[in-house]
Amino acid sequence: MSREKGGIPVNRVLLAKPQESETTPRSPIPCRPRESETRKSLQPESLTYDAAQALVRRLVTQFGIDPTDCVDNDVGAGFSKVSYAQVAPLVGLKPYLGLQDISTFEIHRSRIPIELFKTIVADMDVMMVQYGPPYVHRTEEAKSRFFSPVFNHLVKQFTFMFRNNPEAIVDGRIGTRGRIEYHFEAFGAVAILCIEMKLGVGNEEERLKAIAQVIAECNGCDLNNAQGAFSLPILCILSDGLTFEFFKFERDGSGPSFFRGCFPGDPEGLQRGLKLPDPQTTDTTLPFVLQLRGICETIFDTMLSAYISALYACRDRSALARKQKRPSLDGWDQALKSAEDALATFRKAETQRKDGNVDSADMSVSEGLRLLHESTGAVSTVYTSKLFMTFWDEEQVKKA
Repeated sequence: MSREKGGIPVNRVLLAKPQESETTPRSPIPCRPRESETRKSLQPESLTYDAAQALVRRLVTQFGIDPTDCVDNDVGAGFSKVSYAQVAPLVGLKPYLGLQDISTFEIHRSRIPIELFKTIVADMDVMMVQYGPPYVHRTEEAKSRFFSPVFNHLVKQFTFMFRNNPEAIVDGRIGTRGRIEYHFEAFGAVAILCIEMKLGVGNEEERLKAIAQVIAECNGCDLNNAQGAFSLPILCILSDGLTFEFFKFERDGSGPSFFRGCFPGDPEGLQRGLKLPDPQTTDTTLPFVLQLRGICETIFDTMLSAYISALYACRDRSALARKQKRPSLDGWDQALKSAEDALATFRKAETQRKDGNVDSADMSVSEGLRLLHESTGAVSTVYTSKLFMTFWDEEQVKKA
Protein backbone atom coordinates (compact mmCIF):
# COMPACT_ATOMS: atom_id res chain seq x y z
CA MET A 1 0.00 0.00 0.00
CA SER A 2 1.13 3.48 -0.74
CA ARG A 3 2.52 5.48 2.17
CA GLU A 4 3.43 8.62 0.24
CA LYS A 5 3.32 11.89 2.10
CA GLY A 6 -0.14 13.38 1.88
CA GLY A 7 -1.91 10.02 1.45
CA ILE A 8 -3.01 7.17 3.65
CA PRO A 9 -3.41 3.42 3.19
CA VAL A 10 -6.88 2.84 1.84
CA ASN A 11 -7.75 -0.16 3.99
CA ARG A 12 -7.01 1.52 7.32
CA VAL A 13 -8.77 4.29 9.22
CA LEU A 14 -6.61 7.16 10.47
CA LEU A 15 -7.79 9.46 13.21
CA ALA A 16 -6.02 12.63 12.17
CA LYS A 17 -6.01 14.28 8.79
CA PRO A 18 -2.49 14.38 7.33
CA GLN A 19 -0.92 17.68 6.49
CA GLU A 20 -1.60 19.00 3.02
CA SER A 21 1.19 18.46 0.53
CA GLU A 22 1.50 19.15 -3.14
CA THR A 23 1.66 16.13 -5.39
CA THR A 24 2.74 16.03 -8.98
CA PRO A 25 0.28 14.30 -11.32
CA ARG A 26 1.64 10.99 -12.50
CA SER A 27 2.42 10.59 -16.16
CA PRO A 28 1.43 7.46 -18.08
CA ILE A 29 3.88 4.54 -17.86
CA PRO A 30 6.33 4.58 -20.75
CA CYS A 31 6.53 1.32 -22.69
CA ARG A 32 10.28 0.88 -22.90
CA PRO A 33 11.43 3.96 -21.04
CA ARG A 34 14.63 5.40 -19.79
CA GLU A 35 15.13 4.47 -16.15
CA SER A 36 14.63 8.04 -14.92
CA GLU A 37 11.32 8.29 -16.76
CA THR A 38 10.18 4.94 -15.38
CA ARG A 39 10.78 5.96 -11.78
CA LYS A 40 8.57 8.98 -12.23
CA SER A 41 5.80 7.28 -14.19
CA LEU A 42 5.53 4.14 -12.05
CA GLN A 43 5.31 5.88 -8.69
CA PRO A 44 2.21 4.64 -6.82
CA GLU A 45 -0.50 7.25 -6.56
CA SER A 46 -1.08 8.61 -3.07
CA LEU A 47 -4.73 9.10 -2.25
CA THR A 48 -5.86 12.39 -0.81
CA TYR A 49 -7.29 12.27 2.69
CA ASP A 50 -10.85 12.91 1.48
CA ALA A 51 -10.63 10.24 -1.23
CA ALA A 52 -9.20 7.70 1.21
CA GLN A 53 -11.87 8.45 3.80
CA ALA A 54 -14.57 7.97 1.15
CA LEU A 55 -13.03 4.62 0.26
CA VAL A 56 -12.82 3.58 3.91
CA ARG A 57 -16.49 4.50 4.46
CA ARG A 58 -17.34 2.31 1.47
CA LEU A 59 -15.46 -0.63 2.98
CA VAL A 60 -16.99 -0.09 6.42
CA THR A 61 -20.45 -0.13 4.87
CA GLN A 62 -19.61 -3.12 2.70
CA PHE A 63 -18.48 -5.28 5.61
CA GLY A 64 -20.93 -3.94 8.20
CA ILE A 65 -18.11 -2.87 10.52
CA ASP A 66 -18.87 -0.84 13.63
CA PRO A 67 -16.88 2.40 13.11
CA THR A 68 -16.01 2.41 16.83
CA ASP A 69 -13.96 -0.72 16.18
CA CYS A 70 -11.72 1.28 13.85
CA VAL A 71 -9.76 2.90 16.67
CA ASP A 72 -6.43 1.60 17.87
CA ASN A 73 -4.10 3.75 19.96
CA ASP A 74 -4.24 6.74 17.59
CA VAL A 75 -2.82 4.68 14.80
CA GLY A 76 -5.79 2.97 13.17
CA ALA A 77 -7.23 -0.45 12.68
CA GLY A 78 -7.77 -2.72 9.75
CA PHE A 79 -10.32 -5.50 9.46
CA SER A 80 -9.31 -7.59 12.47
CA LYS A 81 -12.93 -7.87 13.69
CA VAL A 82 -14.48 -8.84 10.36
CA SER A 83 -16.22 -12.22 10.47
CA TYR A 84 -16.44 -14.87 7.79
CA ALA A 85 -20.23 -14.46 7.72
CA GLN A 86 -19.73 -10.80 6.77
CA VAL A 87 -17.20 -11.24 3.97
CA ALA A 88 -18.14 -14.59 2.41
CA PRO A 89 -21.06 -13.16 0.36
CA LEU A 90 -18.72 -10.50 -1.06
CA VAL A 91 -16.84 -13.22 -2.97
CA GLY A 92 -19.84 -15.41 -3.77
CA LEU A 93 -19.40 -17.90 -0.92
CA LYS A 94 -22.13 -19.11 1.45
CA PRO A 95 -21.20 -18.49 5.10
CA TYR A 96 -22.99 -21.58 6.44
CA LEU A 97 -20.89 -23.89 4.22
CA GLY A 98 -17.69 -22.87 6.01
CA LEU A 99 -15.50 -22.63 2.88
CA GLN A 100 -16.66 -26.00 1.54
CA ASP A 101 -18.01 -24.24 -1.57
CA ILE A 102 -14.75 -22.47 -2.46
CA SER A 103 -13.35 -23.01 -5.96
CA THR A 104 -9.68 -23.83 -6.49
CA PHE A 105 -6.76 -22.74 -8.61
CA GLU A 106 -3.61 -24.75 -9.20
CA ILE A 107 -0.40 -24.03 -7.35
CA HIS A 108 2.98 -25.57 -8.14
CA ARG A 109 6.54 -25.89 -6.96
CA SER A 110 9.18 -23.98 -8.91
CA ARG A 111 12.53 -25.56 -8.08
CA ILE A 112 15.21 -23.29 -6.65
CA PRO A 113 19.01 -23.84 -6.57
CA ILE A 114 20.30 -25.93 -3.68
CA GLU A 115 22.75 -23.16 -2.77
CA LEU A 116 19.92 -20.64 -2.49
CA PHE A 117 17.95 -22.97 -0.22
CA LYS A 118 21.06 -23.67 1.87
CA THR A 119 21.49 -19.90 2.37
CA ILE A 120 17.87 -19.64 3.55
CA VAL A 121 18.35 -22.43 6.09
CA ALA A 122 21.66 -20.97 7.31
CA ASP A 123 20.03 -17.59 7.89
CA MET A 124 17.17 -19.27 9.75
CA ASP A 125 19.79 -20.80 12.05
CA VAL A 126 21.01 -17.27 12.77
CA MET A 127 17.43 -16.30 13.61
CA MET A 128 17.12 -19.36 15.85
CA VAL A 129 20.16 -18.25 17.86
CA GLN A 130 18.47 -14.89 18.40
CA TYR A 131 14.80 -15.87 18.85
CA GLY A 132 14.88 -19.58 19.64
CA PRO A 133 13.10 -22.40 17.76
CA PRO A 134 9.54 -21.90 16.49
CA TYR A 135 7.85 -23.68 19.40
CA VAL A 136 9.14 -21.08 21.92
CA HIS A 137 7.97 -18.03 19.97
CA ARG A 138 5.36 -16.14 21.98
CA THR A 139 4.74 -13.29 19.55
CA GLU A 140 3.95 -12.88 15.88
CA GLU A 141 7.02 -10.64 15.55
CA ALA A 142 9.42 -13.39 16.66
CA LYS A 143 7.80 -15.90 14.33
CA SER A 144 7.85 -13.44 11.42
CA ARG A 145 11.52 -12.64 11.89
CA PHE A 146 12.36 -16.33 12.18
CA PHE A 147 10.86 -17.01 8.74
CA SER A 148 12.06 -13.75 7.17
CA PRO A 149 15.06 -15.39 5.37
CA VAL A 150 12.58 -17.29 3.17
CA PHE A 151 11.09 -14.10 1.76
CA ASN A 152 14.33 -12.11 1.87
CA HIS A 153 16.23 -14.50 -0.38
CA LEU A 154 13.34 -15.33 -2.72
CA VAL A 155 12.48 -11.67 -3.33
CA LYS A 156 16.15 -11.02 -4.05
CA GLN A 157 15.90 -13.21 -7.16
CA PHE A 158 13.62 -10.59 -8.74
CA THR A 159 16.20 -7.76 -8.44
CA PHE A 160 14.11 -4.86 -7.15
CA MET A 161 10.89 -5.84 -8.92
CA PHE A 162 9.13 -6.37 -5.56
CA ARG A 163 8.92 -3.99 -2.62
CA ASN A 164 7.68 -5.34 0.70
CA ASN A 165 5.58 -3.00 2.84
CA PRO A 166 4.99 -4.54 6.29
CA GLU A 167 1.54 -3.43 7.38
CA ALA A 168 2.01 -4.09 11.10
CA ILE A 169 4.90 -1.63 11.36
CA VAL A 170 3.29 1.80 11.60
CA ASP A 171 5.08 5.02 12.50
CA GLY A 172 8.05 3.16 13.92
CA ARG A 173 5.91 0.95 16.14
CA ILE A 174 5.37 -2.77 15.75
CA GLY A 175 1.68 -3.62 15.75
CA THR A 176 0.24 -6.01 18.30
CA ARG A 177 -3.19 -6.81 16.87
CA GLY A 178 -2.55 -10.52 16.42
CA ARG A 179 -1.29 -10.50 12.86
CA ILE A 180 1.46 -9.15 10.64
CA GLU A 181 0.79 -8.29 7.01
CA TYR A 182 3.23 -7.94 4.16
CA HIS A 183 2.14 -6.27 0.95
CA PHE A 184 4.51 -7.17 -1.87
CA GLU A 185 4.13 -4.51 -4.53
CA ALA A 186 5.34 -4.74 -8.12
CA PHE A 187 5.40 -1.57 -10.24
CA GLY A 188 3.25 0.14 -7.60
CA ALA A 189 0.48 -2.48 -7.44
CA VAL A 190 -0.09 -4.95 -4.61
CA ALA A 191 0.51 -8.38 -6.15
CA ILE A 192 1.04 -10.59 -3.07
CA LEU A 193 -0.51 -10.37 0.37
CA CYS A 194 1.11 -12.39 3.13
CA ILE A 195 -0.62 -12.54 6.51
CA GLU A 196 0.96 -14.20 9.53
CA MET A 197 -1.50 -14.93 12.31
CA LYS A 198 -1.15 -15.89 15.94
CA LEU A 199 0.57 -19.20 16.56
CA GLY A 200 -1.70 -22.18 16.60
CA VAL A 201 -4.68 -20.94 14.62
CA GLY A 202 -6.12 -24.28 15.68
CA ASN A 203 -9.84 -24.90 15.30
CA GLU A 204 -12.00 -24.30 12.24
CA GLU A 205 -13.68 -21.22 13.69
CA GLU A 206 -10.35 -19.49 14.20
CA ARG A 207 -9.22 -20.51 10.72
CA LEU A 208 -12.36 -19.01 9.16
CA LYS A 209 -11.78 -15.78 11.10
CA ALA A 210 -8.26 -15.64 9.70
CA ILE A 211 -9.49 -16.28 6.15
CA ALA A 212 -12.15 -13.58 6.60
CA GLN A 213 -9.37 -11.10 7.32
CA VAL A 214 -7.51 -12.28 4.22
CA ILE A 215 -10.60 -11.63 2.07
CA ALA A 216 -11.23 -8.21 3.61
CA GLU A 217 -7.61 -7.12 3.24
CA CYS A 218 -7.49 -8.41 -0.34
CA ASN A 219 -10.57 -6.38 -1.14
CA GLY A 220 -8.91 -3.26 0.27
CA CYS A 221 -5.71 -3.90 -1.66
CA ASP A 222 -7.69 -4.52 -4.84
CA LEU A 223 -9.51 -1.19 -4.46
CA ASN A 224 -6.16 0.46 -3.83
CA ASN A 225 -4.83 -1.07 -7.06
CA ALA A 226 -7.90 0.16 -8.92
CA GLN A 227 -7.13 3.71 -7.80
CA GLY A 228 -3.90 3.40 -9.77
CA ALA A 229 -5.67 1.85 -12.78
CA PHE A 230 -4.12 -1.57 -12.09
CA SER A 231 -6.13 -4.73 -12.67
CA LEU A 232 -4.52 -7.96 -11.48
CA PRO A 233 -5.28 -10.88 -9.15
CA ILE A 234 -3.86 -10.74 -5.64
CA LEU A 235 -2.14 -13.93 -4.50
CA CYS A 236 -2.30 -14.58 -0.78
CA ILE A 237 -0.23 -16.59 1.68
CA LEU A 238 -1.74 -17.27 5.12
CA SER A 239 0.49 -18.79 7.79
CA ASP A 240 0.23 -19.55 11.49
CA GLY A 241 3.93 -20.43 11.75
CA LEU A 242 3.70 -24.10 10.87
CA THR A 243 1.04 -24.19 8.12
CA PHE A 244 1.10 -22.23 4.87
CA GLU A 245 -2.14 -21.85 2.87
CA PHE A 246 -2.43 -20.20 -0.55
CA PHE A 247 -5.39 -18.21 -1.88
CA LYS A 248 -6.24 -15.90 -4.76
CA PHE A 249 -8.53 -12.85 -4.88
CA GLU A 250 -9.67 -11.80 -8.32
CA ARG A 251 -12.20 -9.26 -9.57
CA ASP A 252 -13.91 -9.42 -12.96
CA GLY A 253 -17.04 -7.97 -14.51
CA SER A 254 -19.30 -10.07 -12.29
CA GLY A 255 -17.53 -9.06 -9.07
CA PRO A 256 -14.79 -10.41 -6.80
CA SER A 257 -13.99 -14.10 -6.35
CA PHE A 258 -11.83 -15.97 -3.85
CA PHE A 259 -10.03 -19.24 -4.58
CA ARG A 260 -8.09 -21.84 -2.60
CA GLY A 261 -4.74 -22.93 -3.95
CA CYS A 262 -4.35 -26.65 -4.59
CA PHE A 263 -1.74 -28.87 -6.17
CA PRO A 264 -2.76 -30.82 -9.31
CA GLY A 265 -5.36 -33.41 -8.33
CA ASP A 266 -6.10 -31.54 -5.05
CA PRO A 267 -4.63 -34.20 -2.70
CA GLU A 268 -6.80 -34.42 0.42
CA GLY A 269 -3.82 -34.21 2.76
CA LEU A 270 -2.81 -30.82 1.34
CA GLN A 271 -6.24 -29.18 1.21
CA ARG A 272 -5.50 -27.21 4.37
CA GLY A 273 -2.07 -26.09 3.24
CA LEU A 274 1.53 -27.20 3.55
CA LYS A 275 2.55 -28.04 7.09
CA LEU A 276 5.98 -28.02 8.67
CA PRO A 277 6.66 -30.79 11.21
CA ASP A 278 7.10 -29.65 14.78
CA PRO A 279 10.85 -29.98 15.52
CA GLN A 280 9.96 -31.11 19.04
CA THR A 281 8.38 -34.29 17.70
CA THR A 282 11.22 -35.44 15.42
CA ASP A 283 14.61 -36.96 16.26
CA THR A 284 16.45 -34.49 14.00
CA THR A 285 15.64 -31.23 12.23
CA LEU A 286 16.02 -32.84 8.79
CA PRO A 287 12.24 -33.48 8.31
CA PHE A 288 11.65 -29.77 8.97
CA VAL A 289 14.31 -28.80 6.40
CA LEU A 290 12.99 -31.20 3.75
CA GLN A 291 9.42 -29.93 4.08
CA LEU A 292 10.64 -26.34 4.21
CA ARG A 293 12.13 -26.69 0.74
CA GLY A 294 8.75 -27.57 -0.74
CA ILE A 295 7.18 -24.56 0.98
CA CYS A 296 9.95 -22.25 -0.25
CA GLU A 297 9.51 -23.49 -3.81
CA THR A 298 5.73 -23.04 -3.64
CA ILE A 299 6.20 -19.49 -2.38
CA PHE A 300 8.74 -18.85 -5.15
CA ASP A 301 6.25 -20.11 -7.75
CA THR A 302 3.62 -17.81 -6.22
CA MET A 303 5.99 -14.83 -6.44
CA LEU A 304 6.86 -15.57 -10.06
CA SER A 305 3.16 -15.93 -10.97
CA ALA A 306 2.41 -12.62 -9.24
CA TYR A 307 5.31 -10.94 -11.06
CA ILE A 308 3.89 -12.12 -14.40
CA SER A 309 0.43 -10.80 -13.48
CA ALA A 310 1.96 -7.43 -12.58
CA LEU A 311 3.79 -7.32 -15.92
CA TYR A 312 0.53 -7.93 -17.76
CA ALA A 313 -1.23 -5.24 -15.70
CA CYS A 314 1.50 -2.68 -16.38
CA ARG A 315 1.68 -3.48 -20.07
CA ASP A 316 -2.08 -3.17 -20.49
CA ARG A 317 -2.19 -0.01 -18.37
CA SER A 318 0.59 1.52 -20.42
CA ALA A 319 -1.09 0.68 -23.72
CA LEU A 320 -4.39 2.13 -22.51
CA ALA A 321 -2.82 5.31 -21.17
CA ARG A 322 -0.72 6.03 -24.24
CA LYS A 323 -3.13 4.51 -26.81
CA GLN A 324 -0.20 2.98 -28.65
CA LYS A 325 -0.04 -0.19 -30.71
CA ARG A 326 1.66 -3.38 -29.61
CA PRO A 327 5.01 -2.79 -31.39
CA SER A 328 5.74 0.04 -28.94
CA LEU A 329 5.43 -2.39 -26.01
CA ASP A 330 8.47 -4.49 -26.90
CA GLY A 331 10.06 -3.99 -23.46
CA TRP A 332 7.05 -5.32 -21.60
CA ASP A 333 6.48 -8.11 -24.12
CA GLN A 334 10.08 -9.28 -23.82
CA ALA A 335 9.85 -9.21 -20.03
CA LEU A 336 6.64 -11.24 -20.17
CA LYS A 337 7.99 -13.85 -22.58
CA SER A 338 11.15 -14.40 -20.55
CA ALA A 339 9.19 -14.55 -17.27
CA GLU A 340 6.71 -17.09 -18.60
CA ASP A 341 9.56 -19.17 -20.05
CA ALA A 342 11.29 -19.00 -16.66
CA LEU A 343 8.16 -20.20 -14.85
CA ALA A 344 7.79 -23.13 -17.24
CA THR A 345 11.49 -24.00 -16.84
CA PHE A 346 11.41 -23.91 -13.01
CA ARG A 347 8.32 -26.14 -13.02
CA LYS A 348 9.99 -28.46 -15.51
CA ALA A 349 12.93 -28.75 -13.09
CA GLU A 350 10.55 -29.85 -10.33
CA THR A 351 9.08 -32.52 -12.64
CA GLN A 352 12.60 -33.74 -13.44
CA ARG A 353 13.35 -33.88 -9.72
CA LYS A 354 10.25 -36.03 -9.13
CA ASP A 355 11.40 -38.36 -11.90
CA GLY A 356 14.78 -38.75 -10.21
CA ASN A 357 16.72 -36.68 -12.77
CA VAL A 358 18.34 -34.37 -10.24
CA ASP A 359 21.25 -33.33 -12.50
CA SER A 360 18.85 -32.38 -15.31
CA ALA A 361 16.72 -30.53 -12.78
CA ASP A 362 19.73 -28.48 -11.65
CA MET A 363 20.53 -27.56 -15.25
CA SER A 364 16.94 -26.44 -15.79
CA VAL A 365 17.08 -24.32 -12.64
CA SER A 366 20.16 -22.49 -13.97
CA GLU A 367 18.35 -21.82 -17.24
CA GLY A 368 15.28 -20.63 -15.34
CA LEU A 369 17.34 -18.13 -13.36
CA ARG A 370 18.90 -16.84 -16.57
CA LEU A 371 15.46 -16.30 -18.08
CA LEU A 372 14.17 -14.61 -14.92
CA HIS A 373 17.09 -12.18 -14.87
CA GLU A 374 16.57 -11.57 -18.59
CA SER A 375 12.98 -10.61 -17.77
CA THR A 376 13.80 -8.29 -14.89
CA GLY A 377 16.43 -6.60 -17.07
CA ALA A 378 13.96 -5.88 -19.88
CA VAL A 379 12.01 -3.22 -17.95
CA SER A 380 12.96 -0.70 -15.31
CA THR A 381 11.46 -0.36 -11.86
CA VAL A 382 11.01 2.40 -9.29
CA TYR A 383 12.42 0.28 -6.47
CA THR A 384 16.14 0.68 -7.18
CA SER A 385 18.45 1.47 -4.27
CA LYS A 386 22.18 1.86 -3.82
CA LEU A 387 23.30 -1.42 -2.31
CA PHE A 388 25.90 -1.08 0.43
CA MET A 389 28.12 -3.81 -1.02
CA THR A 390 28.22 -2.08 -4.41
CA PHE A 391 30.81 0.35 -3.09
CA TRP A 392 32.64 -2.06 -0.81
CA ASP A 393 36.36 -1.29 -0.65
CA GLU A 394 38.30 -3.98 1.15
CA GLU A 395 41.33 -1.79 1.87
CA GLN A 396 39.27 1.14 3.12
CA VAL A 397 37.15 -1.09 5.29
CA LYS A 398 40.27 -2.71 6.83
CA LYS A 399 41.48 0.74 7.86
CA ALA A 400 38.12 1.89 9.26
